[in-house]
Amino acid sequence: MPQDTKRINGPEISTSYHVHCEANDRPSFEERLKQAIDGKNKRKDGRSFTESRKYFFKVGLVSTAKGSAYIELGNTKAIVSVFDPREIPKQSKYCALGELYCDFKFSPFASLLRKTPQSDTRGRSLAAALASALNPAVCRQLFPNLQIDVFANVLEDDGSALAAVITAAGLALADACIPMFDIVTATTAAILGDRILVDPTAEEESLCIDGFTEGNHGIVMLAKLPTLDQVPEIRQSGSVDVETLWRACTQLNAASIELVPIVQHVLVSEVKSRLEEIDVESDDDDDEEEGDDEPAEVKSEKPDEDTSEDR
Repeated sequence: MPQDTKRINGPEISTSYHVHCEANDRPSFEERLKQAIDGKNKRKDGRSFTESRKYFFKVGLVSTAKGSAYIELGNTKAIVSVFDPREIPKQSKYCALGELYCDFKFSPFASLLRKTPQSDTRGRSLAAALASALNPAVCRQLFPNLQIDVFANVLEDDGSALAAVITAAGLALADACIPMFDIVTATTAAILGDRILVDPTAEEESLCIDGFTEGNHGIVMLAKLPTLDQVPEIRQSGSVDVETLWRACTQLNAASIELVPIVQHVLVSEVKSRLEEIDVESDDDDDEEEGDDEPAEVKSEKPDEDTSEDR
């Protein structure tokens, strides 16, 4: 793969020096679990098991893109850009349905473990999951033989990164005026034994992925089309029985529906602000046209009176 010669290439794998300090030795699984979840079934940040973190959305940040969206989910931050449809490269046959090309990357500083700027195996896997979640929501029959580029970049990864990117990608597609059947929302749950933690942090995800328990452990992500009441994508990792997986999907379905009014409010607010800008521009144009139509004042100059006396 060609390298970017203008980039200062650091080591492919590096960790923060805090990890190697004696004071920061990795505690045992029991100590980490006790720090993450107290005896009152409350998490470290005070949330209950079914409570999500606060959301923040902003659309239209990338000026060079057709549409873009920025999302903050707690300390997880990501930005998604959508570009105009273009011809599918190296396509020899006619394709009746358009395609979505999704690129998923982590910034090198997104976590304590440095990420490579190039796409890796995890990035390609998450990009495929992103495309699977977005394809059923887009009216691909309206742009045959064309593809839409969707680029996602995670600026800070503190858990539930894929769900945050899917939700932001749905907003970015709507901001780009791409025809869609429905908006897309997504949420994540971490499963540890009989506990189901909705919207887990990176620490909680690490506890569930390590799997130092004999019972259920893993991560489940669910994407939702709320109006159509369809689930375009479910992504599960770890070892989870069917009953626990069903309970997790039920909670994720409810959490995704609760997210819909927030996304709708963001889109409606953006449309109103754009309409106000258009009204202001049209008023300015009308004022300029009225100024051009007014006839110019013609000043009649009278000849100077001859004050000289004939002698």
